[in-house]
Amino acid sequence: MSVNLKETNFFASKRMQMWIFISWFNFAIRYRKTILGPAWLLVGPILFIAIIGRLFAQVGGIPEEIFIPHLTIGLVGWALAEGFVMKSTTVFSRAKAQILQGGMSLTDIVMVDVLSTIIYFAHQIVLILAVFLIFRLSVTPYALVSLVGLAFAVANGIWLTIFFGILGARYRDITEVIQAIMRIAFLATPIIWIPGDTGHGGLMGVFLVFNPFYHFLEIIRAPLMGEPIALLSWVVVISITVIGSLFAALFSHRFSKVVPLWV
Repeated sequence: MSVNLKETNFFASKRMQMWIFISWFNFAIRYRKTILGPAWLLVGPILFIAIIGRLFAQVGGIPEEIFIPHLTIGLVGWALAEGFVMKSTTVFSRAKAQILQGGMSLTDIVMVDVLSTIIYFAHQIVLILAVFLIFRLSVTPYALVSLVGLAFAVANGIWLTIFFGILGARYRDITEVIQAIMRIAFLATPIIWIPGDTGHGGLMGVFLVFNPFYHFLEIIRAPLMGEPIALLSWVVVISITVIGSLFAALFSHRFSKVVPLWV
């Protein structure tokens, strides 16, 4: 039994190494002939934060040391969520050659895609560190709760990629639908705006309560900002994670065998 367990751990480790290697290789090769390399990932967000952040802070009458960290963490967190969702619908169609040749399993393709999104996200974390240093914001041990939020985000990224990957392989129009939804979701999520103390009522309250992106972003951003996380956010995040994972597992068991026919 111990030998089998060691062999299982060995192959699992090798498989994880393969996922990381392919993800990093795909990331590195994308910027191999550029002058700034991966630094291009920071150019857009820096300009957005520097220009839009200061402008919206003045328009809303919010101190920059409050609004810009709120905006920065929101943008970086949104990049992770958007990466998972937007890439999920084309994950299998982009890997058509590997699927048809049998070089990689669907699980391998999903994990490589998820790790690629995490790598892109990790390069943008430096923006949060820079903003905290510029505004001399203190970080308490409570900020480590954000790591729990990130773990939930990654777990949801996996089942989202499985579910929408299969759905996108069968129905190519789903990509356009998701893109339209994500544009609206960005504006409806507190990234470039702050709800405020009275923001949980009326129409704005609907955007907060029924917007899953808000709850996932909240369990990442609130600890970093030193703010408490509402119980509702934990309930929504945990519920979506459990239900989504179970549904994606059933969906994969039912349709994974026909994905090669759809791509």
